[in-house]
Amino acid sequence: LAVCAGAQDVRDVQKSEELYSPLPPPPSGPVARTNAKPTGGLTFASLRQIAFRHNPALAQARARLEAARGKQTQAGLYPNPTIGYHGMQIGLQGTAGQQGMFASQRIVTGNKLQLDTEIAARFVDSEHFQFHSAEQRILTDLQIRSWDVLAAEWRVRLTEELATIGEEVVQSTQRLIDAGQGTQNDLLQAQIKADESRILHDNARNSSTAAWRKLAVTAGVSELSPQPLAEELDARLPDLTWDHAQAIVLTNHPLLRAARARAVGARTAVCRAEVEPVPDVNVFVSHRHNNVTDEEVTNVQVGVPVPVFNRNQGNIHAARAEWVRACQEVRQVELRLKDQLATSWKRYLNARQQVERYRQQMVPRAKQSLKLVTDGYDQGQVQYLAVLTAQETFLRVNLRYIDALSELRAATSLIEGRLLSGSLTSNRGDLMRTQ
Repeated sequence: LAVCAGAQDVRDVQKSEELYSPLPPPPSGPVARTNAKPTGGLTFASLRQIAFRHNPALAQARARLEAARGKQTQAGLYPNPTIGYHGMQIGLQGTAGQQGMFASQRIVTGNKLQLDTEIAARFVDSEHFQFHSAEQRILTDLQIRSWDVLAAEWRVRLTEELATIGEEVVQSTQRLIDAGQGTQNDLLQAQIKADESRILHDNARNSSTAAWRKLAVTAGVSELSPQPLAEELDARLPDLTWDHAQAIVLTNHPLLRAARARAVGARTAVCRAEVEPVPDVNVFVSHRHNNVTDEEVTNVQVGVPVPVFNRNQGNIHAARAEWVRACQEVRQVELRLKDQLATSWKRYLNARQQVERYRQQMVPRAKQSLKLVTDGYDQGQVQYLAVLTAQETFLRVNLRYIDALSELRAATSLIEGRLLSGSLTSNRGDLMRTQ
């Protein structure tokens, strides 16, 4: 490592800032939101405005950014002078002796203050990128929990439909018994199945309430009244490519830029440690009136510490090691992003192919099968066991379809949210908390 030599090294450090450019404004929301057909309800933009006002994670990130800016200001401040009273030989020959004032000042050399300011500025940049990462975590969480609400409401509608079918089967069974074609056991089984369907419906309603509460928590408020959302879970499904996903995650990622900013700051810290042995100049001036001789006396002292034994060798060694660590952190963050993207991409592909198969084949077949069996049972042409099997298949297929849709939306939101989520649980620097 080259030894820094003052202003020229500061310019070299400033040139190294080209490693990263200013972060663009945060996106208005995951791209997947534009693929959903508006339905005139609560919009994602409204949720974002609420969250940006009330979510504590963003307020904390903003406070950390302001704290870093304050430290940057403090780092560049010049040392204060010292002034005071100076009295000597008081009482000599019955006089006040020598009375006067003194002033001292440390003159900082080696561009130390400028380097300190540069180091602090890089940490301001790091906190700036962390602030944008907090924004993106909130946006991703809002999008995912919005999809969770839509999935929960769909389950409510599905289980309500199944409960209605169960009650109709009970009525059909009673009519068959009255016509001498059914058995009491068939009626009992139908009633049990209807009760189970009602339990599933009640559970689905409870899950919907919980989903709304979680959405409210993410928005930073105590409660959100359930209302229609301006999105649809199955409207125009996202269609990503691997190259597009890589570009979204790896281009201008705030955590990667924060790591680069810290690496530049660590390089500047090496320069700062290397100029520390450059002696600061201590100037002392005093002026006194000698009451014994009635004369004015002025003293001037100028001193510098001589770096004979302590040339800051240990701190220079530590700063260089920290710079190496910070540079490797940049690479580590990039690799972690790629690793997390591989996992999220697998989730996306699996969910996408499941959704397509359920949507195009399995859900229509399950619905048609249930209708055929129910109609046949109502006419006494089908045994109750076939009805029970069709009901269970219809419920299982549709619930798995909803789960696959929810998983697809979550994986897409994570990718389009740059793998940043967990706004209320994540530690700073964590890439994602929900994988």
